[in-house]
Amino acid sequence: MATSAYAPTLERWLQRLANAGRSSRTLAAYRADLDDTMATVAAVHGIIPPRPQLARLAPDERERVLLEAFDRLELSTVSFDDLDEAIAEFRTRPDPRYRVNPQRGPAERAPATVARRTAAIRTFFAWCYSTGRIPADPAAKLEAPKRRKRLPRALTEAVAGQALDQSGAGARWPERDQLIIALALACGLRLEEISTLRLDQLVGTRPDAIVVRGKGDKERRLGVPPVVQEALAAYLPTRAARLAKLGLDARTVIVSSRPRAVRDREGEVVALTVESSRESVAYVVDRLLRHLGARQAQIRVHALRHTFATLGLREGAFSLRQLQVALGHSSLATTQIYTEVADEELAAAMQLHPLSGGPRSGARR
Repeated sequence: MATSAYAPTLERWLQRLANAGRSSRTLAAYRADLDDTMATVAAVHGIIPPRPQLARLAPDERERVLLEAFDRLELSTVSFDDLDEAIAEFRTRPDPRYRVNPQRGPAERAPATVARRTAAIRTFFAWCYSTGRIPADPAAKLEAPKRRKRLPRALTEAVAGQALDQSGAGARWPERDQLIIALALACGLRLEEISTLRLDQLVGTRPDAIVVRGKGDKERRLGVPPVVQEALAAYLPTRAARLAKLGLDARTVIVSSRPRAVRDREGEVVALTVESSRESVAYVVDRLLRHLGARQAQIRVHALRHTFATLGLREGAFSLRQLQVALGHSSLATTQIYTEVADEELAAAMQLHPLSGGPRSGARR
């Protein structure tokens, strides 16, 4: 059997996924998860120093050491114990997001985060085995942790109404911010879908529909509700004027207030762009949530999508199947989480039961 070093094999696998239509963001996530895992494996094999020593190297030197290790690491030598140890190290490693305040960080990574990494490892090694690149699959018996079941966090109907009404309050570009909030609350678009929505995905002159490209590059066609039509009518002329003033063009519907540099692999600036990014859209939503006093744990951009789904199902605007299509879920089981009832709602409903003995129940004394 021919040898299969990790680095070229990973590139071949990512190329196959790209040919199959996987998004660039998905490919980047796979690469990050696998590179981090194989860095731990390489340290276990003695090819590179342990992670704490590696972290003390200068960035350029650290990258050089890792790239050389990835070219030397033979996948056929990777064992189940290597991968299991790498996952355990990742699960208990301090989260870099809490580097400034480590005492506020969690003791372990979330089960969903560990499960995603485990899935990436299993998928990669299964492909290596099925294509004859390794004699056995060391990841076949890896088990992902069970994910904690959490109800979606959503805004109340009153707060959601305030968000729509006040989305442009104090904003540098109120028309744009109003459209971002309307797309999230009235169409249920994901952060990625809002930031990558292009002009050619708007259908009709008003427009009356949008073609959304969601996860897995799957398309769905959504009708445009009046609040979004009004937001588009107000925003698009200001967008055209802003681009004309800057002398730039953009494919995305949402554009940034100021240009940012586009750099090549060597770090040289090759162009300027105002096309939207995930970060710029998230900033608009976070600013509004802070303004409303609604920004808290698990209340971020995705909470607006949860609000769209929760209120739409609760008020009877959608059947479960219709909501699945609107959200772009591939499985109905994913959509069924919105049928769950929060504890406080259930407690309130119990008080209204005719046999509860409560003040409104009418039960016999």
